[in-house]
Amino acid sequence: MIDTTSGPLGQAPAGGSFFRSGPADEDGLRLHLNETAYGPPPGAAEAVAEEAALHLERYPDSEYRALRPALARHFGVAPEMVAFGNGVDELVLLTSLAMLRAPDAEVTATAGTFPGYAASAATAGARMRALPLAEHAVPVPEMAAALRAGTDLAFVCNPLNPTGALLSAGQVRELLDAAAHAPGVLVFDEAYLDFAGAEHHHALAAVREGAPALVLRTFSKAWGLASVRAGCVIGPPELIGRIERAARALPFRVSRPAQRAVLAALARPDHLEHVRTGTAHARELLVSGLTALGLRCAPSAANFVMVDVPGDSAALTARLAAEHRVIVRDLGLLGLPGRLRITVGSPEQVERCVDALAAVLRRVRPTAGAVR
Repeated sequence: MIDTTSGPLGQAPAGGSFFRSGPADEDGLRLHLNETAYGPPPGAAEAVAEEAALHLERYPDSEYRALRPALARHFGVAPEMVAFGNGVDELVLLTSLAMLRAPDAEVTATAGTFPGYAASAATAGARMRALPLAEHAVPVPEMAAALRAGTDLAFVCNPLNPTGALLSAGQVRELLDAAAHAPGVLVFDEAYLDFAGAEHHHALAAVREGAPALVLRTFSKAWGLASVRAGCVIGPPELIGRIERAARALPFRVSRPAQRAVLAALARPDHLEHVRTGTAHARELLVSGLTALGLRCAPSAANFVMVDVPGDSAALTARLAAEHRVIVRDLGLLGLPGRLRITVGSPEQVERCVDALAAVLRRVRPTAGAVR
C-alpha cells in the first residue's frame, strides 16, 4: 500500500502513517494489513525464484504480452480492456491522474475508507468529498447523486474497507445507472471481492457488457502475492487507454518476478476457493470469539472484521502489540474511534488474537461479564 500520512480522507492521523507495519517482531501476529493466512498458490513462489535467478538483470516486459491475454481470459474480457499495475494503489493514483484534468476536479468516496483515494486526489490537484457511511456501508443513493451532480471520479470500495460491507446486485446497478448518464467515472475498488465469491461479481459482469465503469482487482489479498505488488484494472478500452497513457512515464512499473507470479497464480484458480472457504470458516470463529467477549462486530464479506471496543481503541491496540505481540488496526486513524479492524488469520491465529484481546479487556473492564 501507499506509504502516506493520510488519515480519514486526507487528514493526518495522530501517531503517523496508517500504513506503518508495526513492531519489527518476527513472532508478532500481523493482523493489521489484511494479509492472507494461506500463502500464494502452488508454483507462484517457485516462479518468482526462477525468474529472479535467470533474468534479474533484464527489464520487465512493459507491454505485458504474456500477462495481458492471460488476465483477459481470467476476467472474460478483451485484452484491450485490461491494464496492469504495481498494486491497486498505483492504479488508484494512475486513474486519478488520467481522469482529473479540470482545475476544479472533484473526487468522491466514503468517509473512513482507504486513504489512498484522498492521497491520489491531492496528487492530481483535486478536492475530496467524503460521504458519511450508512450503517457501516456505502451510502448508495448519495453516491449515485454525486455522480449525477457531476463529480469527476467516484471510488466505491466493495467490500468496503474497513467495515467489510458488501453491495447487493441492486445497489451496484443503481450506481452503474447513475454513471451511465454522468460525466464522471465510477470506479469499483474490489480488492477484497475474491473473498466473497464469483456470485457477487456484479460490476465486472456489467463492464463485460459495456458499462462505462472501472473495476480494480488485486493479487495482494486472496491470491497471497502482496510482496510482489500486482493489480489490474478492467474497463472500457477508452478509459483503459487513458490510464495507460498516464503510466507512460514509468514503463517498467511491474517487475519480471511479479509478472511470472501472477501467471503462475492464474494457472491455479482452485486456490481462490481454498482461500475463500478457509477464510469464511476462520471469520466465523473470530466473530464468535469476539461476540463471546461481549463485543459487537460489523457483518463482513472480506478477510477482516470491524469490532467495537470499550475505551480508547488506540491504547488498546498499543497494549495488544506491547503485551501480546498481536498487531491490529486502530480505526481511529480513519476517523472511526472505538473500533478495531482485525484481519482474519488461521483458526490458530484467531484463537491467539481472541485470547490476547480477552486478557487486555480484563484489565480495561475487570467487572465485565464472562471473558475467556
